[in-house]
Amino acid sequence: MLTRLARALERLFGGAGDQPPVCALRTFPIAVKCARCGEVIQLRIDRDHELQSVYAPDADEGDEPIEYVLRKEVVGDRCQNLIRFTIRFDCDHGLTSSEIEGGEFLEEPAEERRGVREERSESST
Repeated sequence: MLTRLARALERLFGGAGDQPPVCALRTFPIAVKCARCGEVIQLRIDRDHELQSVYAPDADEGDEPIEYVLRKEVVGDRCQNLIRFTIRFDCDHGLTSSEIEGGEFLEEPAEERRGVREERSESST
């Protein structure tokens, strides 16, 4: 599970070609799938407001954070299953760990998967 999320976040934070990496932008997408009903839930994370800074216990005023943490609780439209996840990033916003309850992380947003399906169906006709 961590490997799939790491690949998705690497794709997000790495940029593609001459496009800026997503981490240079204020928001980035994450998709989760409900373990109970299978609903895919698209989330847009605001890097400036949703990532919590974590400081060393002995940090002084003005010290830089040692990591960033994203904690979310999500409920979809199809059922009332609560999906909780925590993602930890290092100071350069590189993924260090992730945990999810009640669902799973998806590698790519649903729009991209639909585009792949449409391309496959067009090429098969």
